[in-house]
Amino acid sequence: ASLSKRTPPKSAAACRKSSRQKAMRTPERLKRFLLVGASAFIVNAALLVFFVETLGFASSLLKNVANVLAMELSIFYNFLISRMWTWGDAPRLQEGRLAAQLAAFNGAALAGVALRIVSFAALESRQIHYLLNLTIGVVLAAALDFVLYDRLIFKRPVRVRQEW
Repeated sequence: ASLSKRTPPKSAAACRKSSRQKAMRTPERLKRFLLVGASAFIVNAALLVFFVETLGFASSLLKNVANVLAMELSIFYNFLISRMWTWGDAPRLQEGRLAAQLAAFNGAALAGVALRIVSFAALESRQIHYLLNLTIGVVLAAALDFVLYDRLIFKRPVRVRQEW
């Protein structure tokens, strides 16, 4: 008898929807973006060190290859965390469209990636240490990435504030 009086548990989708209902303010989103970006930087740097120091990508060409591989893997990591946490209040694409959103995210990141690749090659030719080189490129691309992700990839409906 006591089982019939219990309210049924919410579905996972209902829980996710209720957690995204309140729109996040820009300062909170920017803080999350920076935290996710910092963690993606650590992933990127760790992978770059792994490729250079462990796998022996020691020549200038191989360091550039290692940089591109580490970037792409860190972009995938960044997408997953950004989608769940930084822009968790953004509407989800219809089922089966996750790959399309990932492709769009990757495309938006391309501008930052291009900037990072060009700056990495330019600074590598000046024999700047590869980790400092990485840091400079990441900082240059971060502002551009935030705007592209916020306005294009995780676009939220515009809410009109009405004052009475």
